[in-house]
Amino acid sequence: MELSEFERAEPAHLGWTDRGDVRIVWKDAHESVYPLAYLREHCPCASCRGTHGPPTTLVRQSRGGLPIVQRQREPSMEVKAVVPVGNYAIRFTWGDGHDGGIYSWRLLRSLCPTAGGGADLLPLAPEN
Repeated sequence: MELSEFERAEPAHLGWTDRGDVRIVWKDAHESVYPLAYLREHCPCASCRGTHGPPTTLVRQSRGGLPIVQRQREPSMEVKAVVPVGNYAIRFTWGDGHDGGIYSWRLLRSLCPTAGGGADLLPLAPEN
C-alpha cells in the first residue's frame, strides 16, 4: 500500500528564521514558516482545543463571601524549549510553562501558513 503525501509529511530541516519564527523545509522541498503566535493559537492539546471545557477561571471566596475571579493569564508567545516526540512530532515548552501540545509533522504540514503550503496539499486527517 502506497503512502499518501499526507502520510509522508516529514521534515528535512527544522530551524528558526531571523525573526524567530519556526522554519521547516520538508522532504518534498516545500518550505513552511510558522510565527510563534500562530503555533500557540493552534496548540493541539486538549485544554487549548476546548475538549476539556472552557479555559480555567479560578474563583475563590473573599472573607466577605463574595467571589473573587482570577482569569487565566494570557498565553506566552515565547518558546523556552523544543523537544522531539519520537520521530513523528515536536513539543514546545512556552514561556508560561505550557507544554501539553504535541505538534506532529502531519499536523504542522496541514497548518502551513505559507502561500501554496500544506493546507492546499494536505487536508487535515485524523491521526491514528
